[in-house]
Amino acid sequence: MPRLDKAKLAPNGLNVRIQRLRVAGEYLRVWRMAVQDADPRHTFVLIHGLGVSSYYFEPLAARLARNGVVYLLDLPGFDGVPHAGEPLGIAGFARVITQWMETEGLKDPVLVGHSMGAQVVVEALATTPELATRAVLIGPPVNASERSPWRQVTRLAQSSVHESFGTRRAALAGYIRCGPQWLLRVLPELLRYRIEERFADVAARTLVMRGSYDGVAPTTWTHELSQALPRGSHAEIEGASHAVVYEHFAETAALVLAHADGEALDGAHLEAEVPSAEPHGLAVGTEEEAAASEQALEAELTAESNAEPKP
Repeated sequence: MPRLDKAKLAPNGLNVRIQRLRVAGEYLRVWRMAVQDADPRHTFVLIHGLGVSSYYFEPLAARLARNGVVYLLDLPGFDGVPHAGEPLGIAGFARVITQWMETEGLKDPVLVGHSMGAQVVVEALATTPELATRAVLIGPPVNASERSPWRQVTRLAQSSVHESFGTRRAALAGYIRCGPQWLLRVLPELLRYRIEERFADVAARTLVMRGSYDGVAPTTWTHELSQALPRGSHAEIEGASHAVVYEHFAETAALVLAHADGEALDGAHLEAEVPSAEPHGLAVGTEEEAAASEQALEAELTAESNAEPKP
């Protein structure tokens, strides 16, 4: 992350800044995305899942940047970010992002966590409720009836059947960059974390979201979570899988923005469009938008050419 220099529909005027920081004794990489001269309706903080990185959020982040400032975090030990040694656990990751947010001076951002990132969001909000008033948990683990590594690996494999080759390749590349040693050291922490036991301390308005083919976060589990949250709601994207944030970023962004704007979404159900992020997350929009953008660009170039003075 990021490869937005190749993006077909990244917003005009998009600025990207990278910071490498030492926070709470650990390392953190932060990408800030904002559109020049745009009115920032919201601030978004995106937190990735196990083994992957902020790259997984690239198309979603570029879409959200049209409506605010977006921060993508690469957690310690992932995608080449150094770590201090011992696995942090979910509480440790939450401590790092909480201290970073306080240092950065972020005011009421929308926290978006995918997979393990959803656990980190919940722990941060349970520990420090004043961090944010809105959160989105996408494909949150771990289903209480399947807290074993083999069950989770099986569910992830079942979900990947419904994902494109490009999406599977992106995930695999993330796992390779993370390295099996760190991944296997953090996995037990993910499995031990009881996300549902922390909900009583979460005051934020929280949307629980899943793809209809997400075996890691089955519908019975996500409905249970949304009902257990003091201010929870539930939404589903039909035809999407666990990698919904990457492969169906447009629908995900629509739900995140609606939730950020205060819309009532409980029971919302969107039909997934044909993925336009395949294979490298290059197109930040739908296929129809990509075609329209290319036509508009051709027309603009033609107009400029016709306006040039003839020799």
